[in-house]
Amino acid sequence: MMADKDTRIEFGSEQLLAALCAGFNAGFADYKYGVQMDEPQMVKFLARSGIDLEHSAVLLHRNGAGWHGAGVALVAIADGEAWCSGLAVAPTLRGAGLGRQLMATIQASAAAAGARTMRLEVLVHNAPARHLYTSLGYQPVRDLLFWRTEPSTAASSSAARASDVDLQSANVDEALYAAYGWQRESPAWQRTQRAVALYRDELWAYKMQDRQGTAGWLICLPTAPHEPGRSRLRLMTLAVRPGDDEAARAHRLLASLRAHHPDAVLSVINEPEASLFTPALQAAGFIEVDRQIEMVLHLI
Repeated sequence: MMADKDTRIEFGSEQLLAALCAGFNAGFADYKYGVQMDEPQMVKFLARSGIDLEHSAVLLHRNGAGWHGAGVALVAIADGEAWCSGLAVAPTLRGAGLGRQLMATIQASAAAAGARTMRLEVLVHNAPARHLYTSLGYQPVRDLLFWRTEPSTAASSSAARASDVDLQSANVDEALYAAYGWQRESPAWQRTQRAVALYRDELWAYKMQDRQGTAGWLICLPTAPHEPGRSRLRLMTLAVRPGDDEAARAHRLLASLRAHHPDAVLSVINEPEASLFTPALQAAGFIEVDRQIEMVLHLI
């Protein structure tokens, strides 16, 4: 697929892994949450994100040293839906419509593979990306919030009342099966059962008990600490037993987790703003640190 004599777009493949890695690193170098990866790290990232290489696109640019990766559009496809996990173009090549061409490439490929919709998330302050997606026909669905406990924040006072809550380690497979049967709101792509299960061997699971039996589930992903001796946990799945007092159970679940990990930095990404857990997160000492807009395009 040619763009001009010095740029072209190719679908991803193992043979283009080096170019994809270079394009990712160049395109996300100035992104707020950008990371730089070598090829082994990229392979792990693609697998854990469920990315379909054959439907993803790599932007190649030619200079005096030959062709090299200068951008990417990564996509995952499952159950008739597609998700763009990231679009990036190297800063020196922006403004020439290449991001639009990358999106058109993956949209056509996803539609040909049977996807009816394409979903993505965009940070609220990323005005250029929001403008691009809106111009392509993407419609906003909802706001997704990032939450984090600050290292200096002590466990909330509600955590002290969690002594009567039995939060115990649980089997990850059992948690993955049971928790998603209790969720009343559709999770963001990265928080679906299918996506979370890709991390299975790294996950921790907890079960909350009360007099009626199991009252809640937590599935967590340990992440690399930013400070020596301070553990970090990302909350991947939150669920409480439906019915009366489910809001109270949500508060008790998070308070109990803070009590069990008082020194850990806890985070949640892409929690819907209207989630049952929003008030509970605030009460447990979590702070909103960012938000994204979930958007969708109907492909067919």
